[in-house]
Amino acid sequence: MPNQASGEHGRGLDHAVAANRQAWEDWARVDPLWAVVTAPGQQNGQWDVEEFFASGRATIDSLWSQSRSSGLPVDRRRALDFGCGVGRLSRALGAHVDHVLGLDISASMIASAKEHNAAYPNLDFAVHDDVDLRGFEDGSFDVVCSLLVLQHIPSVAMIEGYLMELTRVLAPGGVMMLGLPSRVSEPARPNDLRSRLRVRSRLASAMRRAGVSPSFLYKHMHWRPEMPMNAVSPDRMTALLEGAGAQVVWSSIYRPTPEVDECLYLITR
Repeated sequence: MPNQASGEHGRGLDHAVAANRQAWEDWARVDPLWAVVTAPGQQNGQWDVEEFFASGRATIDSLWSQSRSSGLPVDRRRALDFGCGVGRLSRALGAHVDHVLGLDISASMIASAKEHNAAYPNLDFAVHDDVDLRGFEDGSFDVVCSLLVLQHIPSVAMIEGYLMELTRVLAPGGVMMLGLPSRVSEPARPNDLRSRLRVRSRLASAMRRAGVSPSFLYKHMHWRPEMPMNAVSPDRMTALLEGAGAQVVWSSIYRPTPEVDECLYLITR
């Protein structure tokens, strides 16, 4: 029987997961494409759908080419797109492998992924309900992809747990395409503006908890669903992966905003 402390930890974890799921359900309703790729000028439904999916192709094609250059003989059978959103990278992976499974915490995102990718029979999508990948055997996937996803998991401990799970389901000799910030800092704002934003954000959040439509709040009160940003240093990544029997074969850091250093990794077992 779990002790009281472990029970409290479990309830806290359940609450964090439930809150994260609700946030991404809200994002799916208010601005799903921008929530997946927060590119400047594309908020409030401004993403062109074809350009959005083309950006996914460019990303995967580049990483695929880099994996070849790094000497990884990528098998083309089965891929996992973890945190697939509306299937932007799933579709791109489907051009390189026989079958892609996209998993996401949001049922609404999965419904949208199925709708956007109905013409691609080698893609499947499912809601991910667990806090791990217990439904998949070791080495289940030749390719594992998770980009712009893990940073939005509520805690670093949960991120590290998923890193271990993604490594576990990667087939020996396979490749993991992973993106995770190495640094996240809060943007500087004038104190008076920050105070006003916090008051408005608290009010809008209270209205959302009371059942006010997320679309109304997003449009009229500049409210946004929660989108946590967490980072793991490259040294910590290397230690975790090596402890799980994997290795980083290539990495590259870029700065999408002044507040974030994003690191791309190619990993194998």
